[in-house]
Amino acid sequence: MRGCYYITEKNYMGRFIKIVVAIAVLLGITVSCQNDAVSENSTAALTQESDLTALLTSIVVSDSITRTVIDSTSCFFVKLPVQVIANGQHITISNENEYVLAEQVFDYSASDQDVLSFVFPVTVVYANHTEVVVTNQSQYNSLVSACNDNAHYVSDCVSINYPITVFSYNSRLQRENTYVLNQDSELYSVLLNIGANEFYSINYPVTLTVAAQETVTAGNNIQLEQAIATAINACGQQPVEPVEPECDNPAVLVEDLKIYIPFSGNVRDLKGSVVTAPGDTVFVTDREGNDRCALAFNGSQSLRITSSAANAIKNGDELSISLWFKMQNTDLQNIENLFAKGSGGANGFCLWIQDNNTPIFGAANFQQIWDINWNQTSALHTDTTNWHHIVITLSATYEAKLYRDGVLQNTQQLVYTNIGADALDYYIGQDFRGWMDDLRVYKKVLTPTNVQTLYELEGDCNTCLE
Repeated sequence: MRGCYYITEKNYMGRFIKIVVAIAVLLGITVSCQNDAVSENSTAALTQESDLTALLTSIVVSDSITRTVIDSTSCFFVKLPVQVIANGQHITISNENEYVLAEQVFDYSASDQDVLSFVFPVTVVYANHTEVVVTNQSQYNSLVSACNDNAHYVSDCVSINYPITVFSYNSRLQRENTYVLNQDSELYSVLLNIGANEFYSINYPVTLTVAAQETVTAGNNIQLEQAIATAINACGQQPVEPVEPECDNPAVLVEDLKIYIPFSGNVRDLKGSVVTAPGDTVFVTDREGNDRCALAFNGSQSLRITSSAANAIKNGDELSISLWFKMQNTDLQNIENLFAKGSGGANGFCLWIQDNNTPIFGAANFQQIWDINWNQTSALHTDTTNWHHIVITLSATYEAKLYRDGVLQNTQQLVYTNIGADALDYYIGQDFRGWMDDLRVYKKVLTPTNVQTLYELEGDCNTCLE
């Protein structure tokens, strides 16, 4: 039997869709492919995490976070598309031009009381790019109450003189774009949608208007950052950070947790790893019935987690993998990877399903551990209805245990073991056709009690850790 590490690596990147291009088109931004626009300015490359990005966002955000007929706050906006109920009428608002649909309902009568509610869950987006999935009206009301409507943004201190040109580069797709920007909302959109694998640079010089009268010219990132900071200090303001919502995650079993993706309407690792996802991801209902709190894979998609010092697991380290899956493939011999260190498990390890859709864990050059009881229940082979919880533990001495649905199914002392001496990127869902939820990776061995706790834990629909 051949393990998942023999699978030929596919070109998964071709399916990625760059969201920022779509946003830019909607805003009327000119987009065109460029040759070497960013690569020739590598020393000027900026990311979403750059200090200059935060400063630029602060001076353009006030024109971007504005109240609409469906929003009741200036701290965040509700991400579209969204379904609302306006005075009892069910309306789908797909873009900003369709706000008028709700306005027309409210304008129908001057004597009634206008009432609008959301069909939850909805996603709200803060000015600092934070996205929060809101699952009920009470939670939404709390976020509105926490909003400081009297917040003053720094655009009164300094403003950008348009047009300006911004180049972006996606390192995964090796794709470059140019944006000719004419107003704050366009720059805000570009900054908001710079992804984890993207860099951008600014075509200098850029001029600023400070305190509504003085003009300052910046010729590079350092000069621009200094000019903005000086202007902010001069008028006694600081960039306003939106109020962070309280985190209701119970933080169960988070010690030595290295990767935690609850798939709550996004593919964010709550432990901070960079996750790259295809643009055609589809979120589905999880095992508890929470909408958009699990992820569907169609057999040609996968997620990639960039390796880092924080998430590295190598030879001699303890390891535990916990995840929920629901198969959608009844071809019993397909090799479908759930979680792997290294593409297809090459030079690392892999948890996959094969041979009557049986869960298996293994890696190059060492013995595999199987769910030896899986084949005793024929209904499991083609079960596309029920969720199953799988946990793999591997000790520093390479004793492996495989649990299914809270019960130990197999124990193996693995020989000729090699889970990789180097830190490698992790892959989720290669060749997998099914649904996945609540992925956790630990740098320790979970105890049977820990496994039972995770099995009994309600479906995670968390967007924060603590």
